Amino acid sequence: METRLKEKVYEVEFESLNIKEVEKFENNKAVLNAKVDVSVTIGSYRGTIKDVLDLKEGDIIYLNKTVDEDLDININGKNVALGESLKVDDKMSVRILDFKK
Repeated sequence: METRLKEKVYEVEFESLNIKEVEKFENNKAVLNAKVDVSVTIGSYRGTIKDVLDLKEGDIIYLNKTVDEDLDININGKNVALGESLKVDDKMSVRILDFKK
């Protein structure tokens, strides 16, 4: 004997969402005021755990970039641009050269 289940299928229809201009502005303001982390990477090194554990004060870590290569500019860990280092008012700074596409 074969058992059959009968299922009813209904089509659901939603109304269009209308947002007032004021609400849009308030929502955008909240998004625009959200904090993000910006970091600049001068280079990287890949070694073994032993190599890292053996590091001591005065050791030199050789990075994968030369001194004349552009720096990586990252927002929330994602590389978004290239830049060059410079000094402005005794602060280390970065000039944006090119945004990644």
